[in-house]
Amino acid sequence: MADQRVVYQFPISHYCEKTRWQLDHKELGYATRNLLPGGHRLFSQLRAGVGTLPVLRDGKRLIGDSTRIAYYLEKHYPQVPLLPEESAQRRQVIELEQQFDRYGVHVRRWLYGQLLGRPEVMRAMLAPYALPGLVKKGLAPVIERGVAQLYRVSPEPVAQSQVRLEQGLALIESLIKGDPARYLVGDVLTLADITAAALYAPLLSPAGSPWGFVDETSLPRPVQAVLQGYRERPAGQWLLARYRYDR
Repeated sequence: MADQRVVYQFPISHYCEKTRWQLDHKELGYATRNLLPGGHRLFSQLRAGVGTLPVLRDGKRLIGDSTRIAYYLEKHYPQVPLLPEESAQRRQVIELEQQFDRYGVHVRRWLYGQLLGRPEVMRAMLAPYALPGLVKKGLAPVIERGVAQLYRVSPEPVAQSQVRLEQGLALIESLIKGDPARYLVGDVLTLADITAAALYAPLLSPAGSPWGFVDETSLPRPVQAVLQGYRERPAGQWLLARYRYDR
């Protein structure tokens, strides 16, 4: 069955990372297929009814959206469960998955607000595709404009997103009571932990993640200070611990 399981993805998408992590945690084999940004909609919209990635093909089934994929996997592959059996904890995990899924939008917008325009971003985005150099050079500004428009990467929304993403960091800290070793709900890894850690990971580029392509020391000093502050606070240490011990 593993040879029939495929994740259609953008390699640097944190929502695709969320799905990969869940599959890896459940020890479900899969292949990945990288779709070209923009052109991906020809596949995702027609085949899975969504305009975004990831899309999971599992045998003959195609499931779009990381949240729908998450609950599909919990239903059909309940071994190594990521949803607690106890009803109150289960409800809390489901609510947190939805909350952190929304915070992920703000992580993405704020980070693109700091990085868009840097050549290494487009190089990383286009690196997986076997295209001639001149084609990649021509595509880069087109994709960059599309990203800015699609994700509303402009000063006011970016500033608002920083406020929202910091609310998510504060939520993590309230749940772990300041202890990076704790999980968000109960005593084991759940879908809430995977969602929060995967969707916040681009801020800190933990080891083993696909976001180490930017040299943080080359960023403007105020941005470096913000990122270092996120790394040092309990939520940042929690995220790094989840990647170190659970990813």
